[in-house]
Amino acid sequence: MEKLLLDPFPNLKTERGVQLPLDVDISNLIITGPPGSGKTTILNKLGGWPEEGYLDVSSHDWWRSPAMAHRPRELHLGLPFVGFDKAVPVYEAKTLDDTNYLELDLFRIPLPPPKGNLISGNFRRKLVFEFVLPPPEVLFERRQERAKKGTHHVDKELKLEDVVEEYNFFCTLALFFHQSGMNVYVRDEGEGPPKRIRDESGALDSVGMMRARGNLEKELYQVHDQLKLRQRILTRAWSFRGNTDLMQLFLKMLPDAMGVEFCNICITDREQEDVWLLASTDFTEEELHTTGLREKVLDVIINGEYLVMENQDLQTAPGEGDKPGKTIHNALIVPIKSVLDNSVTGVIQVLNKNNDQYFTEEDRLLVERVALHLQLALENVSLRQEMMDFSELLSQKAWRMGGTVRFFGILLLVLFFISLGVNAWLLAPPWDELMQIILQDSHTPTP
Repeated sequence: MEKLLLDPFPNLKTERGVQLPLDVDISNLIITGPPGSGKTTILNKLGGWPEEGYLDVSSHDWWRSPAMAHRPRELHLGLPFVGFDKAVPVYEAKTLDDTNYLELDLFRIPLPPPKGNLISGNFRRKLVFEFVLPPPEVLFERRQERAKKGTHHVDKELKLEDVVEEYNFFCTLALFFHQSGMNVYVRDEGEGPPKRIRDESGALDSVGMMRARGNLEKELYQVHDQLKLRQRILTRAWSFRGNTDLMQLFLKMLPDAMGVEFCNICITDREQEDVWLLASTDFTEEELHTTGLREKVLDVIINGEYLVMENQDLQTAPGEGDKPGKTIHNALIVPIKSVLDNSVTGVIQVLNKNNDQYFTEEDRLLVERVALHLQLALENVSLRQEMMDFSELLSQKAWRMGGTVRFFGILLLVLFFISLGVNAWLLAPPWDELMQIILQDSHTPTP
């Protein structure tokens, strides 16, 4: 998760002892954030709705939910995660899976449509979301103190890693709402001043520049922002639990086919300019560092070329208890290249050829074929998901356009009947004069 970049608001106001952005009406305010962040304290000062609410933001028309009717209000948000149908609040995310493998499925969060006509409400601008997000360390300390009182079951057996993940999920949602044109601000210092999100990702973006000039339809910018967010998630598709089985299949087949002792699959972390171990037959992240293999992996990623290491004597640290360390005699490291832009997304390492043999050209070609098939499989999964997501976007857009067409069709029909009535009244004969003539004729004596 990218760290949220925050800037102070130039103008603030104070209502009931709480600092707020100058243009915020508290009757539109929704306060949310992870457990223990201080939402209730702020809400009580503002005199908001006393009951906590729950809202599934992946549900249809969630902005029209009865939970949104009473404002200002504190809401726990149900969030959708990739690979799981049920939305859950952040404090229940670990019931789905290890949170290290979970990703928010942002494309399952529908957004309020832009104001399309005079009678429709602009929920994107009307609703205001305050995300209360003090640092995870502060949250963890507060919840540890709260756990001693036993008042909240979500604080039992709490770990700092859990709090960090909850914090990251809310940061992702806040950025998504912000980039989608929703009214969002963050309070990162408890009851301190609110701050606005600085979005630098689109500062030099051509679409963002066109947006400023007003050359594109507003909704297209919002779709573009969503696609950028989705792209960030797809670049980390390796971390999805659904792909782990595929990795394990390659790890099982490759050592047997090549006659090697170890096999590792390492993935590039482009944001951190680092590499991490995704899957291995019998290696740990620490062992990858201590043997010096990590530096060799980075060389392959930077250069985009395979590397053969022979006659090595690399030692790992001893394991737990009496478990001896590992010794690496030779290694073959092959890059995993994207078929789209030929960038290196990771590497495959095979270590310690059996019977003190050397790696051959045939070994390299075999690992390169495996790397190609592995990358094709993963990019196919990602592309299929992207097509499904974009298809859903088009369907939603067509549905909204259909609603607009129906509205204007009904409006035209009403205007047509009104015009018929007006024309009938304007073109109709003067009935009063006709009746007088008829009555006069009826009283005129016959000659």
